[in-house]
This record gives sequence, structure tokens and C-alpha cells, in this order.
Amino acid sequence: MLQKTNMEKIKDNIVLRIKYSIREFDETAVNLAITEGITEGIDPVILAEEGCIAAMKEIGDMFESDKILLVQLLAAAKVMKAGMEVLIPEIEKIHTELKQHNKAVISPQNEDEYSMKMSIIEMMLMINDFDVIELRKNESIIDFIEKDITFSNISTDCKKQLNEVIHSHPGASILQLCEVLDGMC
Repeated sequence: MLQKTNMEKIKDNIVLRIKYSIREFDETAVNLAITEGITEGIDPVILAEEGCIAAMKEIGDMFESDKILLVQLLAAAKVMKAGMEVLIPEIEKIHTELKQHNKAVISPQNEDEYSMKMSIIEMMLMINDFDVIELRKNESIIDFIEKDITFSNISTDCKKQLNEVIHSHPGASILQLCEVLDGMC
């Protein structure tokens, strides 16, 4: 059996503390654990995925099986969001150091539901090496694509196809992500 290194033990301990803090609705403790993890040099993506996101998955599973109440789910989400607010700047630093990123364009569909859902979606996309571009309210994706230099090589047919898909699903919160290569959609 392989022995864990000291750094692995520290990481595991901090991840457990993050998860415990979220389950116990303790914002101060989650921020302290995350800050310690960053100071120790632990990848903030690991702290987000194995700590915050894993804790919320556990909380969600508990809610689905009627082991906790909605108010507890919301309290845990509030603590997780506080922790993610500490992690986001650290993940953004790492993210900008990478050379090439895919782009994800997101737009809020319902301002009331924006905060938590959009924060989680943005974080998941950033963790997976996407540059996240958030559209302003009432800004069309097609208008954005036409203005953004990265998308300048997209053919008119592709833009027309995107426009048709967007307009045929007006209530959709998430559209399929697609890769654009050499102007082909």
C-alpha cells in the first residue's frame, strides 16, 4: 500500500474541512479552509471540485432523498457560494495563464434565478478551460458573435444556423455547446 505524501494529507484534510463547513453552514470555516488551501499551494480547481462542488452534490443527494429540508439546501448553497467567491479569483489567475481557451457565451434567462445557477455554470466552464463571456441583458448571441474577433471566421451559413436554433428554442436555458473550426459550424 502506498503512503500518502504530506501534501496529499494536507489537501485531503482541507477538502474534508471545506465539505464539513458547507454541510454545517459555516461560512467563516469554509473561507478559512479555502484560504489555507490556497496558502498551502493546493490547486484552487481541486478545492472547488473536491470540496465545494462535491459537498453540494452530497447535499443535493440528501435533499432528493428527503434527509434535509429546502432551507438547509439553501443555507449550504449560500456557504458554498461564499467559498467559491474566494476561489474564483484564484482560478481566474490560473485560467488566464493558459495559452488558448475555448469560449462559452452565456446569457441569463431569468434574472431572479441568475445568481446561483450562473455562478455555478461559469465556474464549471472556467474549470474546464473556457473563457466565459456573459452577455448583457437583451444582447443577442448573434450580435455578439458578429462583433467578437474570435468568431469573425464563422460563415454566414453557420451564423444563420445558430440564429435558427436560438430562435426555435426561446425558453431554453442551455443550448448545446459546439466547436467552431475553420468557419464551419
